[in-house]
Amino acid sequence: DLDGAEVLLREALKGQRETLGDRHQYTLQSINNLGSLLRAKGDLDGAAALFREAVAASRETLGDRHPRTLSLINNFGALLRDKGDLDGAAVLLREAVAATRETLGDLHPDTLFSIANLGVLLWSKGDLDGAAALGRVTLAARRETLGDRHPDTLNSINNLGQLLKDKGDLDGAEARLREAVAAGRETLGDQHPSTLFYITNFGTLLKDKG
Repeated sequence: DLDGAEVLLREALKGQRETLGDRHQYTLQSINNLGSLLRAKGDLDGAAALFREAVAASRETLGDRHPRTLSLINNFGALLRDKGDLDGAAVLLREAVAATRETLGDLHPDTLFSIANLGVLLWSKGDLDGAAALGRVTLAARRETLGDRHPDTLNSINNLGQLLKDKGDLDGAEARLREAVAAGRETLGDQHPSTLFYITNFGTLLKDKG
């Protein structure tokens, strides 16, 4: 019930602004929560206004390199991507990647999330080589830190397979998508939505290969 959730989140945010102030961390979390809800409802302009406020306030109160600030930057960058502002999104997502690498390290889950977000953006911009390079980095790091069968790793395998397909590397794509299907069946089950998604992608690839 997104409409019901919006009423409650707006009530919470209003109360926190009045009692805690606009820069309190609970207020900023509520701003982010409401922005995420509006994004889910398709109100991208409303979400953008909230994310922009949250990023600015978090920079001011916590600093540019704080994990919460970087999470908000990631969210705002992803939203700008959804809005079609690919250049604006690129600035934010590149900042997030550089900052998370610097502060958290190359293998931290937040760093990998930032890298994956930037890769999706580059894919959207048509920079398939850049996207593939980031996809390989993300996949290698998730294999190392999470293992070959973790759901996040499987998503990275599938995404890289789809990207290689778009690049025209159908053999490379087949290897990745075949692995995603086999691992999905083994760890999630044949009827899991992710497994079915991988199966669909693999089947489409085999059709395209003839």
